[in-house]
Amino acid sequence: MNHPVYFEKRSRSMATAALILSVVGLATGCCVYTSIVCGALAIILSLLSRGGEMTMSDRAKVGFGLGIASLVLGLLIIVWAFYVMIAEFGSFGNLMEFYFNLLEGYPQSLESLQDLYNIN
Repeated sequence: MNHPVYFEKRSRSMATAALILSVVGLATGCCVYTSIVCGALAIILSLLSRGGEMTMSDRAKVGFGLGIASLVLGLLIIVWAFYVMIAEFGSFGNLMEFYFNLLEGYPQSLESLQDLYNIN
């Protein structure tokens, strides 16, 4: 009896990596760039874990969904930060002007720091 050998085309390790990256991306949502990178990698790995099949495993589906959530979270934080900047300062140029004026007020050397804090 010759039975055809069935090879699993799906990659469990890629699905697991996608799940882990998506959870890391959501957990580090406050670190915007980490969230975006991990979310994007989770989406890519979950799609690649199909291995030519038309459907994804459950682990890959969860990694895909959480990866999208992580990516959206990171992008929403960036959009919110720009909105707050525009609402507060009116433009990016006004923000930079405020920043440079703030920097001018800081001591430029160690000696001025010592004078400021009366350190001998």
